[in-house]
Amino acid sequence: MQKSIVYILLITHSIICDNVDVNGPEFAEQLYIKLFKRRRAEQLEAVKSFKKIGNYEKQYSMIFLMAEKVFATVQESRAQIESSGFIPGISHFPTEAKTRDALSNILENTALFSDVILRFPEISTTVLKLNNNWDLLLRWCIIFCNEVRYLLDTSTVKLINLVSQELNHTQRDPDYINPYRKTVSKDIVREDVKVDKKKKRKEIKKGPRLTEL
Repeated sequence: MQKSIVYILLITHSIICDNVDVNGPEFAEQLYIKLFKRRRAEQLEAVKSFKKIGNYEKQYSMIFLMAEKVFATVQESRAQIESSGFIPGISHFPTEAKTRDALSNILENTALFSDVILRFPEISTTVLKLNNNWDLLLRWCIIFCNEVRYLLDTSTVKLINLVSQELNHTQRDPDYINPYRKTVSKDIVREDVKVDKKKKRKEIKKGPRLTEL
């Protein structure tokens, strides 16, 4: 807690030194961008710790409980954002506490669950299929995040794009691969075998041939 307070004070000082109005939306936006990046680092470490749980049932249970909390929070925050009149990509960064908190909840929870989806794709997609409203809400969240991508760091923008492809919300790039999928390694091996076989066939064709006498 003490480290977080010191970090906020340092960020605030650096922004003030840039002659930004501390009471305006620009200051609030710059402060949030820096805090969001720090928050993302903490979230990623938390998600990575799930890997230490070797039991599938326990992983599933934790991800399901997380999904319940994440989407309940996002649903409530969405209602707050929509009632506030905030228009993503158009409105200034909100200075009103409730709207700002709602915005933060949407961005941070979307990024958090996106990390989970990519790192635990089999479990996550199964969980999303249990509640179609969650998948629809996640689609809305991803669109919302893309509309305010200026608040996100580069790695989070990339993460959101990869999740859209992983869930087939958008068309996948030809070279798209999720390395965390258990079937990926097998698929890659099969492709490598196919390539090797093609190369060998070409080499055989290029070799010397016996001519008829």
